[in-house]
Amino acid sequence: MSLRPLDLSWALTAPLPPLDFVLPGLLPGTFGLLVAPGATGKSQFALDTAVSLSLGRPVAAGLFPACSPGRVVFLAGEESDRLLAERIRCLLSLDEQGNPDLHRNLILLPMAGESCILLEDGRPTALYDELSTIAAGARLIIIDPLRRMHGGDENSSSDMTSFVVVMEQLARATGAAVLGVHHANRASIVDAGSQHAARGSSALVDGARWQLNLSRMDEKTATQHTISEAERMHYVALDFAKTNYLPPLPRCWLKRGPGGRFILAQLPASRPNTRTTGGARLLTT
Repeated sequence: MSLRPLDLSWALTAPLPPLDFVLPGLLPGTFGLLVAPGATGKSQFALDTAVSLSLGRPVAAGLFPACSPGRVVFLAGEESDRLLAERIRCLLSLDEQGNPDLHRNLILLPMAGESCILLEDGRPTALYDELSTIAAGARLIIIDPLRRMHGGDENSSSDMTSFVVVMEQLARATGAAVLGVHHANRASIVDAGSQHAARGSSALVDGARWQLNLSRMDEKTATQHTISEAERMHYVALDFAKTNYLPPLPRCWLKRGPGGRFILAQLPASRPNTRTTGGARLLTT
């Protein structure tokens, strides 16, 4: 590929269409991250996002607004056919299970027990080529978990930069947004909403254009809102750690509903003389 200067006459005078967001702040052709500690529900949230976009319904019962149905490819590195079937049934009503949009748009690729390396020794693999072909024209590609998708050292700046470049190539080749599901580091316990909550080299989060963090509700917040210990386990905070193409967005709260599906939640009123950043609101594009 040769260097190609931007046509400034075109850049300054041509009519530009509005930015087309797949999710608030996440553009087609870009790479983003979903970061959370283990057992927080990140895979379930990612799968619900995939199902919702394929149907055109709101994500998490109102977190992200409804949109036109679009094709979504989900590379599930830790899921078997049986468990993925169990998960998806919990996310769909009986009517939705027969919806033609779902069957036309949603492509689930269970890979438990198999190699799902997309980048090996700095080069895209045959599986990468196959995924690129399957996902051509898709709206969103989700890869879960990111660690299973490359053979490099996640603490290496060079290896993570190479991986980001390949994910950008996948996004550009398919026209989709690519969302990598990744684990949080130990420091996320202190600052769950930071982009530095992601495990491994900072080159990964520096290269991503968008990052969403999930974290469990802490005891202090539960006490402020008179939420019992049993109920606290059902709440998850959602933070936009990085949105390069939108202003900062506020923290939202999700709560596990029937079947483990997350729904947008409003926390109970806090006790007098306490302060909180909790709350929930619809995020529009």
